[in-house]
Amino acid sequence: MGGGVAPGFESVADVFRQSLDSGAETGASCAAYVRGELVVDLWGGWADAARTRPWEPDTLVTVFSASKPVAALAVLSRVADGRVELDAPIARYWPDFPHPSATVRHALAHQAGLPAVAAPLTAADALDWPRFTAAIAASPLEWEPGTAVGEHALTYGNILGAILRGATGETIGSVVRSFGVDFHFGLSPVDDARCAEVEHGSPDWPSLSVHGHGDLWARALGNPPDLLDTAVLNGPAWRHGELPAVNGHTTARGLAGLYQRLPSLLPAELLTAALSTQVHAHDRLLEEDAEWTLGWRRDGSWVGMGGIGGSSAGGDLETDYWLAYVTRHLADHDRGDAMYDALEACLKP
Repeated sequence: MGGGVAPGFESVADVFRQSLDSGAETGASCAAYVRGELVVDLWGGWADAARTRPWEPDTLVTVFSASKPVAALAVLSRVADGRVELDAPIARYWPDFPHPSATVRHALAHQAGLPAVAAPLTAADALDWPRFTAAIAASPLEWEPGTAVGEHALTYGNILGAILRGATGETIGSVVRSFGVDFHFGLSPVDDARCAEVEHGSPDWPSLSVHGHGDLWARALGNPPDLLDTAVLNGPAWRHGELPAVNGHTTARGLAGLYQRLPSLLPAELLTAALSTQVHAHDRLLEEDAEWTLGWRRDGSWVGMGGIGGSSAGGDLETDYWLAYVTRHLADHDRGDAMYDALEACLKP
């Protein structure tokens, strides 16, 4: 285990070490800022399935849906400079989009009505930007935009990316690079050596992740059926392409640092609006009550996002902390949740 913690946060390091020692975690990093200070910066385990490469401070790993707020932030940055309007129809920026009532705001808040693609796909299709984006546009609405909510598990980033490309000619990856943090959509091949290999926590993890929920979940995450294969997730198309709903690559320090920099990336009024609840309702994909902002989930004063497999990032707006936990061991969120609990315990008076 490498890295360290600021005085008073030793118990956070203890929890991280216990996760590694128990075998619940095989390779991860965790970072946290409290009131602007980096107080947790930890890494440990292995970066590969063969366990020959130790996890380093700059090891990158894909973080699945923890990518979504970063994709949203790319669009919000162009709302800030006036090139995208929140309440404009998506079709203004994406002329081939056939649903005139859907707005940019709907897309950011998971209300656009397109959480699943109708046409059968392969992983190669999903990682082909024109092909997947066209398939999204050709799919029927699950609900009239703005009337319901459901996480757009795989489609979110391509919808936002099509808006951004139409409005400015930029990709989500290029905008995120301009933020100057170690977070990437579309890695350069030179960064491949830094990438951790993801590994299923159990042989049935992919099947349980797709089919252990409701019908909409299965249709949204199960098409394409091979997307969670490790050959795909560790392959060049996943690493070098853009599927911004899920294929961001980062370090815990990079992701927590991005959250810490939010006030410098968005004007105060827009940041407040972006982190405010847009819809609080039954999420049709998650099949649970959910609060969505313009890119993040919210629960009271906490905002953030987790990804399938266990990576997550978020923080408490009142306590003023941000924490990121990123892992290559695809399983549940118990490991990351334990880090949040340990950090919050340190912050109690």
